[in-house]
Amino acid sequence: MEKEQINIHLSALYQAGKLGIEPGKLSGEVFVPQSKSAAHRALIMAFLSGDMERAKIEEANVSDDITATKEALLRIGQAEPGADSALEIDCKESGSTLRFLIPLVAVLGIHTRFIGRGRLPKRPVKEYEGVFEGSGAEMIYLDPTGLSLPLEIRGKMRAGDYSLPGNVSSQYISGLLMALSAAEGASRLVITTELESRPYVDLTSEVMSAFGVDVDEEANGYCLSGLQKPARHEDFEVEADYSQAAFWLVADYLGSSVELKNMPEKTAQGDRAIVDLLFGLEQAGKESDQAGKQMLFEMDARDVPDLVPVFSVAAAATNCVTKIVHAERLRIKESDRLVSTAAMLQALGIRCEIEEDGLTIYGRSANAKEGTYFTSGTVDSCKDHRLVMAAAVAATKAEGPVWIVDPASVEKSYPAFFEDYLNLGGSIYGINVG
Repeated sequence: MEKEQINIHLSALYQAGKLGIEPGKLSGEVFVPQSKSAAHRALIMAFLSGDMERAKIEEANVSDDITATKEALLRIGQAEPGADSALEIDCKESGSTLRFLIPLVAVLGIHTRFIGRGRLPKRPVKEYEGVFEGSGAEMIYLDPTGLSLPLEIRGKMRAGDYSLPGNVSSQYISGLLMALSAAEGASRLVITTELESRPYVDLTSEVMSAFGVDVDEEANGYCLSGLQKPARHEDFEVEADYSQAAFWLVADYLGSSVELKNMPEKTAQGDRAIVDLLFGLEQAGKESDQAGKQMLFEMDARDVPDLVPVFSVAAAATNCVTKIVHAERLRIKESDRLVSTAAMLQALGIRCEIEEDGLTIYGRSANAKEGTYFTSGTVDSCKDHRLVMAAAVAATKAEGPVWIVDPASVEKSYPAFFEDYLNLGGSIYGINVG
């Protein structure tokens, strides 16, 4: 079946709202899509350098989130600073787009109204409230509940000293650093608590440096000299995404043979931790087998929250008890990922308990006769792209078909996921690629 026909069939299944997968091993080669985290940052820094084309984005597999950022930047580039009427920016369902662009339009002095879809209007941005006080710009909630969207940004943010807690989304820190690189004068960002999700801030610093702006780390924060302005005279190649590679790596952990062709060995991406996490989990399973009882394996999700849904699939297929900790922020993602991940596992026959800051997963050995770990079942993805892909990986080792509700949400981060899945030999009801 040709690619165009596959996409037509997938589109029909997406519209129907449900997709069924038959168990089976995956085998073959995959080129993983570009890092969504790096692409957001590259687009913003390329925009500030005056040439968005410097950020090389693969349009053939561009996600909804990256499209939201790119379209927003194009509109911002055409806006007039200081205009009375507000420029409306639709962030769709992208939290990165929203949190990165709030300080950007403030520094540029562009009167902007932000709107969004799905769960985004209720995802918090309140940590910016303190930042805006005395900055020269103001953030005005248009929603009477004062939670998130819609909101307006007015005025013009000055360079200067700002502070943020480090135990909230690192997107606030990254957004401010990128925006303040365009301000006139030096700026300092003080981090008032222990910094979580440090790898994402490190990635921001790396991309900013590639566009000519050095971020100096200090004992309690970061500093921009104000002497360097974003500029780049050659293309910036966005590397492949470890958070997406994780799905194929977990499929291999379950017994598939997927070869990833384009992954960087050296990277600032924190989600490369999936490699070490799977190795540690495997060792815990072996120790459990030797001891004759289930040993404990702990995953600290503080720096790698996006790995939790798919890593939970690997944990479920390992003879040990896995505790996922420091994962509180998963409650405000595209779904409450602690609840939705637990529900996914439970729908597939796995015992899983929701804790205050994470999950406890009681893994199991493969069924001796069938070599499977999961029961047949229906998974409600809660319109969360990472739940869809995690369930599809679990389906490779299920006793029978796994049905996924709202599979279209993969468009948010990995539009070609099911096309790649089929090309690796996966079987989706209603599509025959033979």
